[in-house]
Amino acid sequence: MTLPKLTPSICALVFSAGLAHADTSPSFGVLEFGLDDTLFVADSTAGTITAYDLPNDGVAPAEDQAFNLLDVDALVAEAIGADGRIIYNDLAVHPVTRAAYVSLSAAVGGSPSSAVVSITVEGEVAVLDLAAIPSTTFTLAQTADDQVTFWRDIPAPTLTITDLDFVNGELFIAGLSTGEFASTLRRVAYPFVGPETSSSIEMFHAAHGQNETRAPIRAMSVVDLDGVATVVAAYTCTPLVTIPVEGLQDGTHVVGKTIAELGYGNLPLDVIPFSTANMEGEIESYVLVVNREMDADLISMEALKAAADAPGLSEPIPYLGATVGVQTTPLPLSGVVHAADQDNQFLLTMRRDLDTGAMEMVSFRKGAFFRLSDFVSEYNFPDYAYSEEAQGVRMFQNMLKADEGFPDQIVQ
Repeated sequence: MTLPKLTPSICALVFSAGLAHADTSPSFGVLEFGLDDTLFVADSTAGTITAYDLPNDGVAPAEDQAFNLLDVDALVAEAIGADGRIIYNDLAVHPVTRAAYVSLSAAVGGSPSSAVVSITVEGEVAVLDLAAIPSTTFTLAQTADDQVTFWRDIPAPTLTITDLDFVNGELFIAGLSTGEFASTLRRVAYPFVGPETSSSIEMFHAAHGQNETRAPIRAMSVVDLDGVATVVAAYTCTPLVTIPVEGLQDGTHVVGKTIAELGYGNLPLDVIPFSTANMEGEIESYVLVVNREMDADLISMEALKAAADAPGLSEPIPYLGATVGVQTTPLPLSGVVHAADQDNQFLLTMRRDLDTGAMEMVSFRKGAFFRLSDFVSEYNFPDYAYSEEAQGVRMFQNMLKADEGFPDQIVQ
């Protein structure tokens, strides 16, 4: 059987509640949670964002717990009846229950479909009947031109909404619009009671040696830098840019400050601010840039603030592959296709197993940023003995073993 082609982006696919098919049905792309039970679901092709008031069952996990689901494809395929490959469009974590919510596209009954599902830490998958959930929809103005395509078959409207962030009652929306200055950053108050605020965005791309106004922000978050609300935005190939929220007024043209070039030939997937306790129990704050073709970049909030206050990059990089600007720590998060802040202790990721191709949903402990069970090392041999000086390593590894579902491997 020949399955329909699925565009590897925010696909313009069709779905209605219960996985029935109709050409006028929405497609589901970027996800973002508002306060508690509000889930924002973007339909990039239609240029709409729908806020769903999810039912609140009052259930929250008793404690932070790692996801260790090693074959999400099988779980999701059974839940939705998929008979072809599944494309995962975005991931978000419920701020109360900590369940994962995933927007996806798949072939069902030989026809392309799109759905939003919830997945618990135990691996229970539920398809959201969005038609039955109270909702309100906001339609964006001046969306991307549907006559423009990239690489012959990627329609520009699939980039109308590339990322969302909900902060202080406002939804920030990155993506494309029409016009010469296509890169656009919108602000919409929620509940949806008024018009959007739309700003065109320009930035200097040091790896390209030019100012750019068309390429959209691909991943972003709004962070507080010593009282200044600031958009931290990552672009393809991979400039990192700061944009003060105060300047994002309707109709303005804003020039962001390029604070880093993180590496060429890469698509940033997520920009995730989070806090965690260090080994001394002190709380430290970071921004994590998760990349598709490179290591993830960890940036301290102090370094980010200093870079935002300093002059931005204004000269081309000295050679192809040079990284310049704010100091980052590379993290070994390979194969990741989506990531989200899960809870106080964990980051949640979806990643492809590089050996089997299986889609996994697994958590990484903050501060460690790797999974011990991904490796066979000296420590795994049954006759290995931890020295007195290595007892801290033993305790740390025992914690990771418990996180990853291997309590029987704990060494006393």
